[in-house]
Amino acid sequence: MITFFRNLFLTLISLLALANSAQADVTSITPIPSKVAVSATGGAVNVTWRVVHVVTAGGQVTTQSPSYTILINGNPVQTVNKVLSRTTTVAGGVPETLTFSEVIPVSVSIAKQIALSGNNARIERDFSDGIGRTDTGSATLISGGGASGALEVNRIDLAFENGGKTSVIGQNAELRAVAEISFRSRGLLQAEWRLIDSASIRGGRFERLLSRVRLQLSSAGTGKTRIVSPNLPTGTTGLHEVQLVIVDPSPRFEEPVLRYYVNPTATTSLGRMAPLEAFSPKQGVPFSSATVFDWHPVPGAAAYQIELYNLPGGKNPQSSLKETALIVGPTDTDADLVVGKIVPGDQTSATFAEFSAGHLEHGHVYLWRIRAISSGGTVVGQSDFRKILYP
Repeated sequence: MITFFRNLFLTLISLLALANSAQADVTSITPIPSKVAVSATGGAVNVTWRVVHVVTAGGQVTTQSPSYTILINGNPVQTVNKVLSRTTTVAGGVPETLTFSEVIPVSVSIAKQIALSGNNARIERDFSDGIGRTDTGSATLISGGGASGALEVNRIDLAFENGGKTSVIGQNAELRAVAEISFRSRGLLQAEWRLIDSASIRGGRFERLLSRVRLQLSSAGTGKTRIVSPNLPTGTTGLHEVQLVIVDPSPRFEEPVLRYYVNPTATTSLGRMAPLEAFSPKQGVPFSSATVFDWHPVPGAAAYQIELYNLPGGKNPQSSLKETALIVGPTDTDADLVVGKIVPGDQTSATFAEFSAGHLEHGHVYLWRIRAISSGGTVVGQSDFRKILYP
């Protein structure tokens, strides 16, 4: 009898733990681009997987994919164990969008098989949270540069109207983003301005549609066009993210994101830039989502932005930081911003979230710095660039 009640008690405890754990399903996986061009001589291709999942009860969920498979004519020709993983804390019933970017090497042999198959090839990944339903994402592999004469979007440069990549703005003030788009050939561009506001960033990354764009483009060579967003929402204080998402044609890259911080006490102010002293991370400490960035406060700062950049000129040695100086100059760069994080002005330390680290490539060296931003959006302090390795 004692054994019976003990087993019953353990069963009830197990059911209670199961009821309190987060139940989640992966509901959709979108590859970007949907058609990946592979050179006839092989090489590397870039693929971003946009994964949406929903939890029925709030909690911590790990969404991951253990490997990818290349299939030609329906037959698997290569499976590579390469884990993509992200752990997030999500509110119940709120869809969360995660992005996983990766570089996939394609051998000459597989590239030839793709060409001989008449482009009947694809790359697949299964994503799951380990609890609910698993879904499969699939991107088509094509030989060469895609359909001749079809519209191709090659690049998006995103900034605010004043040219800044970061903005701290007063509540209910006017703010717009501008997208400079480089393209080739002709066709109909379909895109959407989307926003993620503060509450959604904290409780699951739910994208809100601001407006749709339909624009007929044509160019004999490389063309450029400029698209201005509608007025961005500034009624709610806190951090916001805005993005121009290309719906058609599918881009071969992940669209950039702008971040702005709405401060209810913001006023226009100008001043000379002050040096910003960054204490950590120290030299030789590898970067991860748990790495703490710590700095000395700057008078007049309403917010701080931590920024990680690619090395200028595309150089990215997979080697020790001892090859070059830790601190580099000048204090600005033409290198591409890879990821950034804005924190309120009363903070002097921060870490990156898992989804931010997902934009980085393992084995690469990045530049990082911290900038202090006034309530009027002016950069009033800036640290020197330093290098850090993402192992």
